[in-house]
Amino acid sequence: MTMKINFTCWSILLVFGVCTLISGCFNELPQKEESISVKHYPVVQNNDVGNASLFLKVQFSHQKGTNEWDEIPIDAIEGFNYQMGYNYVINIHKEQMQNETTDNFNTSYTYISEESKELVSPNATFELPLKSPSYQPSTLAFGNVEVGYKMLGEIPIECSTLCEDLNTSLETDGTVTGVFRHNGNNMIKLLQLK
Repeated sequence: MTMKINFTCWSILLVFGVCTLISGCFNELPQKEESISVKHYPVVQNNDVGNASLFLKVQFSHQKGTNEWDEIPIDAIEGFNYQMGYNYVINIHKEQMQNETTDNFNTSYTYISEESKELVSPNATFELPLKSPSYQPSTLAFGNVEVGYKMLGEIPIECSTLCEDLNTSLETDGTVTGVFRHNGNNMIKLLQLK
């Protein structure tokens, strides 16, 4: 009889232990280290509250070899000192975190190391919206001809001979796109208005 009770107790403890172990595994949120690519220029996207913000264009390891890129907030990778004009390959720690107040999941990124940092060609161009009804505020180039312009108040725009045209376009057109190239020191040079 004692042996039967001991066997039953051990069986219950074993089942309880296995259940605890399994439930602990299901409660763990995914985390991993991976290598990602980062483009040489930021893009404009609406953030979580609907305001226009600068985002990094990144390619995660599962997207390598494709034209598929994701956007994450420009300051999302903790410890990463991003400089425009360079294409990066960096190693990050990526972790899913649960926001207990909203029951949503957020992804956190932590910079680990740099595999490569390549300066892009001085002739490399890229496009950014300067005004669009898709964003709040719709005008993304802040400033005027006298004080100069900054993309979302952050990236100085050198517009030289196009400053007056930019000013007019921002006042009269519904949508304005600029063609740019890097101009050193995290500045961009406006080459053309569309």
